[in-house]
This record gives sequence, structure tokens and C-alpha cells, in this order.
Amino acid sequence: MGFKRSDADHGVFTKIIDGKLFVIAIYVDNFLLFSSNISHIRTVKEDLKRRFEMKDLGEAKWILQMKIERTDMDDGMKKLTISQEQYIETILEQHSMVDCKPAKTPMAANLQLPTLTEAEIDITEYQRYIGSLMYLMICTCSDIAYSVGVLLRHVACPGRTHMQAVKRVFWYLRRTSHCKGDWAQDSRRILS
Repeated sequence: MGFKRSDADHGVFTKIIDGKLFVIAIYVDNFLLFSSNISHIRTVKEDLKRRFEMKDLGEAKWILQMKIERTDMDDGMKKLTISQEQYIETILEQHSMVDCKPAKTPMAANLQLPTLTEAEIDITEYQRYIGSLMYLMICTCSDIAYSVGVLLRHVACPGRTHMQAVKRVFWYLRRTSHCKGDWAQDSRRILS
């Protein structure tokens, strides 16, 4: 179809159509189409339907455990919000922390975590907690990036202090479960 695969991410394909950038982002059997021209989106969808068995679910509202919301703003701009609130609730439940006490910060001030030579706790459990946090950090909650980075240093040999620090990040999420990434864009300039 004339799309070029991105060198940075092989699941992203781009093409210039009538001077405008068109993007297809694919993850397993889900994909999103991006363009500032709705007629281009319709044309590419029809071409894809001829080539592949697919279902058109319309305007994206959910993808990969992220909720997508669009809001028209007073100045004619569009605000795009991505939220993982439901995912946060799921991981809090998985780790038995739905009713935990909320924390104001993801990490205690001046926290010194020891480097251990032998694990004091179940390494796999610690890694599950960290994995849950990494997905949030990458997608919508950059405010936990420093804490997760510090905690990642201890995935091979965690102790009780490390697990307490991981739980503190979850307590913070309990307070801020509405983590969102917001982007305001002039609808005529999106991806142009």
C-alpha cells in the first residue's frame, strides 16, 4: 500500500498522502490509524478491508488497557486524553491493595535502598509488581519514572525494604489513579 515501516518501531508505518502524514500503528491484532484528513482514513480502511479480514470499531476509545477520550476545547482545539485508571484499579486489586492508604509521593524522601547479595523476598513477586508499574510509567504515569528506575536496580536481589518501597508507589497510585496524558492539538495540524 506504499507505507514505510519505521526503523524506530516496526509496528508503525507511515505514508505521505496529499502532503499529509498518515500513520498506522499495529500491535498484534489491534491497530490505530492517524491522519488529519478523515477521507484519507476512510480510503485506507477500505483498502485494508479488501486485503484483510477486519472489523472496523470506529473511533478508538480503548487500546491496550488505555482509555482514549477526545474533548472539543473553546479555542477550536481538540484535547486528547489517555487514561489507565481502570488498569490501575486492576493492578491494585491483583496485589491486594485496593484499600491501601494513599501516599502523597511515590517514594519517601531521602530513601536509601541497600544493595543486597541475597534476596530476602520472592524475586518473582517483586518483578511482577515492577512490571505492572513499568507499563504505567511508559504509557501515562511519567511521575513514577524516577521511583520505578530506582526500584528496578534491585529486581535481581530484592529485600523487604525494596518491597516496602514498591508498595509505596502503589499507595501513591491509589491517590492518583486518574493518571492521564493530555495533549491539546489543533485538529487541522494533528500529525501534519
